[in-house]
Amino acid sequence: RLTGQQQEINNLIQRKNAVDEENARLKNEFSNLNQKFKDKSQELKDTEECAQKKEEQNSLVIKNLEEENKGLNICCADLLNDLEKLRKQEAQWKTEKSGNDARIK
Repeated sequence: RLTGQQQEINNLIQRKNAVDEENARLKNEFSNLNQKFKDKSQELKDTEECAQKKEEQNSLVIKNLEEENKGLNICCADLLNDLEKLRKQEAQWKTEKSGNDARIK
C-alpha cells in the first residue's frame, strides 16, 4: 500500500512539475504578448500624434493658401479694373486721334 501511495505521490509530483512548466511557459508567453501590446499601443499613440500634427500642419497650409488666394483675387480684380480703365482711355484716345486726323486732313 505504501508503495502505491509513493507511486501516486511521484505521479502527482510529476504532474505538478509539468503544470509548473506549462504555467511558466504561459507566463512567459503572456509577458511577451503583453510587451507586444505595449509596443503596439505606443506605436498607435505615436502614429495618432503624428497624424494630428500633420492634420494641424495641413490646416495651417490650407489657411495660408486661402489667405493668399484672397489676396490674389483682390489683385486680379484690381488688375481687371485697371485694364478696363485703360481700354476706356484707349477708346477715348482713338476717338480724339480720329478727330484730330480728320481736322488735319
